[in-house]
Amino acid sequence: MTTTLMTDGWTSDITDMRKALDAGRTTPAALVDRAIERAEAANSRLNFIAWPAFERARDQAQEPRSGPLAGIPTMIKDMIAEKGLPSSYGAVALRHHVASEDAAYTRAIARAGLISIARSSMPELGLNVVTESPLVGITRNPWSLDHAPGGSSGGGSAAVAAGVVPVAHASDGLGSIRHGAAPCGLVGLKPSRGRNSGDEAMRAMTDLGVNGCVSRTVRDTAAWLEATQSRDHGAAFAPLPLVTAPIDRALRIRAYSTVMRTGEAPDTGVQRVFWRAVDILGKLGHRVGDGELPFNGRDATRALNDFIEGNFVRQVGALSNLIGIPIVPEDLEYRSATLIAAGRQIDDERFAAALRRMEAMVAAYLDRFSEFDIWMTPTFSTEVVRVGVFGPEIAWLDQRDHLVDYAGYCWIDNFAGTPSISLPMGFSDNGLPVGIQFATRPGGEAVLLALAYQLEAAVEWWRHKPPIWAGDD
Repeated sequence: MTTTLMTDGWTSDITDMRKALDAGRTTPAALVDRAIERAEAANSRLNFIAWPAFERARDQAQEPRSGPLAGIPTMIKDMIAEKGLPSSYGAVALRHHVASEDAAYTRAIARAGLISIARSSMPELGLNVVTESPLVGITRNPWSLDHAPGGSSGGGSAAVAAGVVPVAHASDGLGSIRHGAAPCGLVGLKPSRGRNSGDEAMRAMTDLGVNGCVSRTVRDTAAWLEATQSRDHGAAFAPLPLVTAPIDRALRIRAYSTVMRTGEAPDTGVQRVFWRAVDILGKLGHRVGDGELPFNGRDATRALNDFIEGNFVRQVGALSNLIGIPIVPEDLEYRSATLIAAGRQIDDERFAAALRRMEAMVAAYLDRFSEFDIWMTPTFSTEVVRVGVFGPEIAWLDQRDHLVDYAGYCWIDNFAGTPSISLPMGFSDNGLPVGIQFATRPGGEAVLLALAYQLEAAVEWWRHKPPIWAGDD
């Protein structure tokens, strides 16, 4: 059975756009022009564009395009290279860096036929759960201008949630696809390590970052994954066929909502949505039981902090060498500079010890999937934070514990290489979207998407539009 949406207009998502293109009711040029109009209308309030590429997109829309998503407008995060466009990683220090070649995943997006109208905003160098930087400023959430759209994929998430484009590129190193999707009421799938184009050689636990998308519907995320995944023989997994139908069997699900570092419950609004999701799953025939962490939460947080701080200072140096532009703390926002200072306290021995602890936790986590099919958590422990809470002018050590408590459910899947999806299962007490996360064993994206189709049919989250909406009515 294929999921069918009762949409308000044929431009609502990729599937509807493709049908309109195939029927001759529109053209890629018309879709791109309309997306640019929407972007210009909404960006003045939301600030999701790092670098516009409007004229290039218009030129591409006039050219013949192939691929399963040919002619669909999108946006690409300011974190992967697009030849001839700025690639600043959200950093003032890199504002003059222009990519000389496309990244492998950029080429996969182009092969799928998608047309990017702009590079979307992100926090400086990507390590934040909000999208605020001295380069672009504050990116805001279309559900509430006082709140963050998440991060580091917040720019694309804000644009999709506001109806500017149906789907946008996102990337995820410690949760950033899911951390963008949840606050904006979107679907956000983090693929398995080694699944995607450009990731074929990724096998190490420290290969954390993967690419994907955020979208308003499950079928858009499924279409994006099918079109951009690697088909190389060296990839970790055989290519997935397009997933189009809900799950047709009962799954064993373990539900865990405790904040890892403190052992406390999430806030009442998140708890309410979480347990409602558990109830829905039970009514759908799934076997849901209480989950327990396979490792000590406090110990895990200490190891995670050591890794984040030690890895950040090492990765900044690696990025600087890669692009040939010196990156020194004096050129960075205060938050990044203080994170580098913390990282310099993590010597090689301490960093190696953190890695060993992470390896043990990953092994224990993966072993649990022999007992169940799905690990279920909130995406965040509270409703989405207000802008400024994790701002660039706040020292890293002054926000670290709050940040890890807020966003600490997602990181384990990056280390484990497991796929994970955040779904918009409800709203907080203040009417803001709340995401619930579902993870499974490596290579299991088809199971997550099939479950997501089933939950989408039950909840119909795509019917909800934020107050700032640029899409067709």
